[in-house]
Amino acid sequence: MRFEESHYIGYDGTQMFMNTWLPEKDQPRAVLIAVHGLGTHGGVFKGLAEYFAERGLAVFAPDMRGFGHYSGLKGHVMNFDEYIEDLQNLIVQVKNRHPNKLTFLLGHSLGAQHVIRYLATYPKEVDGAIIQCPAVSERLHISPGKKLAGHLLSVLNVKMYFKNEVDLSLISHDPEVQRYHEADPLRFDMVTPRFGISGLRAAQEAFRAATRIQVPVLLQQAGDDRLVEASKSRLFFDSLASEDKSWIQYDGYYHEIFSEVGKERVLEDIEKWLERRLVA
Repeated sequence: MRFEESHYIGYDGTQMFMNTWLPEKDQPRAVLIAVHGLGTHGGVFKGLAEYFAERGLAVFAPDMRGFGHYSGLKGHVMNFDEYIEDLQNLIVQVKNRHPNKLTFLLGHSLGAQHVIRYLATYPKEVDGAIIQCPAVSERLHISPGKKLAGHLLSVLNVKMYFKNEVDLSLISHDPEVQRYHEADPLRFDMVTPRFGISGLRAAQEAFRAATRIQVPVLLQQAGDDRLVEASKSRLFFDSLASEDKSWIQYDGYYHEIFSEVGKERVLEDIEKWLERRLVA
């Protein structure tokens, strides 16, 4: 297994950073593209990516627009549809590098929201998706006054920042993971009003998009998730149009299940799900 720092080109020509983990001979059995959540970056998937690269998959973990190594305005997009088109560009570039390979998306939290909205827009580009704790709901404590101010400032496109309200102690029970996030120089926990309001709208759109998703889906949900509502994730899952869908809930787990205490079970479940499709 080997690691590369690389780049991909966004929908508007912007060059953005990407982490890449490859099998030793660069002849992958399949491709896995992992999409990170709010405030973080592709590097958080290091453990997950190494696990699957060692099992013969090529894993690509991009920094999404506005986060990680992004060179423009952090914590900001004009419209969440930009993420859909960035993903489409990325997938085309990855497929050009690895033609005729099964390609799967994995999204966590806000990254899962991006994946859901991408699948609803481009239903035939990938061969399946792993959706983890999707941001189709939110449990963040945002006051009505703050939402009203956010709407007004969003309309005016004011470039000021709000905290994203994510409590890092509720990400994982593992104190090492909490310390990593607290000290991570690439983490950015501020968003502009336009980003915040667009994200809330996109969450509602993603929830409604379930009926348009037909690719195979594995939905993994933390049972003790304090950032999204597990019950809403279940309603989303039940509404999926896909005939090939699987639900796994991890009781007692916090939001970032791929780095939780007991993450081995999460990775093994993904591996089993992928293996059934690679064999077929």
